[in-house]
Amino acid sequence: MEILSALTVLDVRSLLLGVAVFLVVFRFLRRPRNLPPGPWGWPFLGNLPQLTWYGGELHENISKLTARYGKVVSVNLAGISMVVLHGHDTVKEAFSRQELSERPPAYMTQKVAPGRGFLSSSGESWIEIRRFTMAVLKKLGVGKSAFEQNIVTEAEMFIEEVQSHGGKAFDPKHAMSNAVSNIICTVVFGRRFQYTDPAFEQLLKVVHEFVLQVGAGSVFEFSPVFNKLTMLPFVRTYVACLRSTFDHINLLMKEHSKEKSADHQEDLLDIFLSEKKIKEQHGVENAALRPENLKHIVRDVFGAGSETTATTLLWGMLYMMAYPEVQVRVQKELDDVTGRNRLPRIADKPELPYTEAVLCEIHRLETIVPLSVPHASTEDTTIAGYNIPKGTTIMANIWHNHFDPLVWEEPEKFRPERFLDGENKFRPREELMPFGSGRRSCLGEQLAKMELFVFFTYLLHHFTIKKPDHVPAVSCEGKYGIMWVPLKFDICATVRE
Repeated sequence: MEILSALTVLDVRSLLLGVAVFLVVFRFLRRPRNLPPGPWGWPFLGNLPQLTWYGGELHENISKLTARYGKVVSVNLAGISMVVLHGHDTVKEAFSRQELSERPPAYMTQKVAPGRGFLSSSGESWIEIRRFTMAVLKKLGVGKSAFEQNIVTEAEMFIEEVQSHGGKAFDPKHAMSNAVSNIICTVVFGRRFQYTDPAFEQLLKVVHEFVLQVGAGSVFEFSPVFNKLTMLPFVRTYVACLRSTFDHINLLMKEHSKEKSADHQEDLLDIFLSEKKIKEQHGVENAALRPENLKHIVRDVFGAGSETTATTLLWGMLYMMAYPEVQVRVQKELDDVTGRNRLPRIADKPELPYTEAVLCEIHRLETIVPLSVPHASTEDTTIAGYNIPKGTTIMANIWHNHFDPLVWEEPEKFRPERFLDGENKFRPREELMPFGSGRRSCLGEQLAKMELFVFFTYLLHHFTIKKPDHVPAVSCEGKYGIMWVPLKFDICATVRE
């Protein structure tokens, strides 16, 4: 019996050793030659455990790999063979190339809501959808000086809301999201909503839920493994958030099709339906105008022009509380240019170099999308001398680029002066890329920059932002969902004389 028991233990050990050897040999033989280097991973899970389960944020942990593997690193996240790019030169060169401008399959989203927007589409469909969306935004004046009044209207409403608290502590997040989201509502639905409108409140709720609660689920959107494991809690949460978002967008679109108010203006939905009708009459097929794509385009426009902007402005408030001396200098610059009797305008921007430098430094320190939106290769190609097989998922570690000590002196410190030259004039730096780079850079960049400038200058022109007395210290800690967002915080806003 003892001999049989010993043989059984030996057989089990031999079996385990054989499986381990097989996996190693299989991986070695299966792995194409000259791929970018990277760490070995677990079967099925890949590098998921060491990159996400042992502390630290995903973008930080991947960044640490560059010390051993260089600027181009291969990782595997639960079946996603991914190449992560580091260094602004590497990212700029790679993302300017057509063969690296596709999107990987969005498995979960397509199950919930088939269709494509300009964020998720690829190839000719992407070209047509992006061209259509840009034409609509141009027609509606988005990004142009004429659109400034739409932003000013909401900025003034925001200022009134802040002033209503009488200098007492309050959480500015809801008011900021209301204001910025309403700007996009004028583009998409042709009207602004009252902040107490139930439909508007529900829209903000589902969007916030999606941004804050999905967590790592957004990474596994592109995983051929995890999209099938719907019993996992974070996958269920992600799918529920997706479904809720699209259900509410569909509801608002149906409401839009009903009788419109007298003050209704032409909007994205009107132009979509009008263009679709014209194309159908002429028998012309256009990928952008397929009915299933409209809800995706609407979601993408909100994502590109509201949540990222509102989040950046919230970070701006935090930094003004944490660095009152910077706030004082911005206010002095504003007063020198505009005086106390008029509000800043976008035309004043060239005369406000320090203010613009502060906004850039906030972009750098609190990179809203640390790992960019995934790209995919359409053919076998190379990056930095390494082979990149067709279909590889490619991401840019924007956070790494914004904290690279070889580029930014003392990168952990808040120093707006790094965006000024020797004469204190604004100095743009190509290493800063909060809106991405290349062919798939953010379509809403110009709108976002206008919104950021108007809201930030209006806020500091009217108020001094202070830390509430009950808060021991200002915390600039964040939380990573789809975006890097600040933890809940309160401010006190006292009216300036």
